[in-house]
Amino acid sequence: MKTILMLPFIVAGLISFSQTNVELGNYSFELNGKAKLENYKNQDCINSAQGFASVNDLTFKDGTIEFDMCVQQMRGFAGLRFRAQGNNSEEFYIRMHQSGNPDAMQYTPVYNGNAGWQLYHGDGYGAVKEYRFDEWFHVRLSVSGTRGEVYIEDMEKPTLVIHELKRGLTTGDVVFYGPARFANVKISIDEPVLRGEFKDIEKAGNEVVKSYRVSQPFSHKKLIESSVLPNDFVSELTFQKAETEHDGLVNLSKYAAKTKEEDAVLVQFDVQADEDLTSAIQLGFSDGAKVFVNGQAVWMGIDRYRSRDYRYLGTIGYFDFVYLNLKEGKNTISVMVAESFGGWGLKSKFNDLKGIQFY
Repeated sequence: MKTILMLPFIVAGLISFSQTNVELGNYSFELNGKAKLENYKNQDCINSAQGFASVNDLTFKDGTIEFDMCVQQMRGFAGLRFRAQGNNSEEFYIRMHQSGNPDAMQYTPVYNGNAGWQLYHGDGYGAVKEYRFDEWFHVRLSVSGTRGEVYIEDMEKPTLVIHELKRGLTTGDVVFYGPARFANVKISIDEPVLRGEFKDIEKAGNEVVKSYRVSQPFSHKKLIESSVLPNDFVSELTFQKAETEHDGLVNLSKYAAKTKEEDAVLVQFDVQADEDLTSAIQLGFSDGAKVFVNGQAVWMGIDRYRSRDYRYLGTIGYFDFVYLNLKEGKNTISVMVAESFGGWGLKSKFNDLKGIQFY
């Protein structure tokens, strides 16, 4: 039995669905949930409004996925996952309710069932597009190596250029999900020629922390009210080394699978100070963070969806400053990072490197 992630705004998990195999065009699909085969506006199609459809007997790496799509004017997310391996995939979807806005669509990697749209936004991840509702329109996704591009209606100029597919050179399934209808699916596994204007991912400077130690997940309730970091609690944790992406972001879902009960990790790094001093650090995180310096709590903040106002999406950025009172010698910085949905991540950089080294 196959499993797949839920929609981007729902906590993902391994959910079992009823399954049916159907033929549409040249492909066999496994329908899950209440997805069904039907004819809509003179097109034989899959209606995935309450489920999803996986392409059978196909392993996709590089190539082109083309299809016609029909969506309704509503709040919703519809698209496809590709190079999918269980709870890990690359994902592209449209936001019907954001038609005409800069976030009308989204590319994001998915790790351990957690889509990272709050971590990946702006150029290379989203683009403006005004959709036609209750009409068929054509979509083409082209993938080559670690780059991709999406064409919607205009097949000559990409609507979205994906500068970097975050999961690297992987292979896997192709899955369509709604609420939407999909018709005229055509999949090529020949490496396509990409036409977009691609940019190299900006590399973080020396002021950015690029390596952390990340613990296994636990409940944020264990530390949320603590003024100190209990030694017995930390000693029971197992840590693994985590390198950041080029821009300094560590996607914590790569290293930990969030559950309802276990929604936080402890992230650590060390700072060597030449003398006792105070150093400012900027943090970007999703969704909540609590900072400890040498085991002492010094700061806590929340940047989750709608935490600032009803329009705030919770997208990550260097929005928060924390002043660290460092002692001469080695200092351990510990950050509890808690996740709700939409992306579990941390990035940090120092304003002034005078008198300090971090590792």
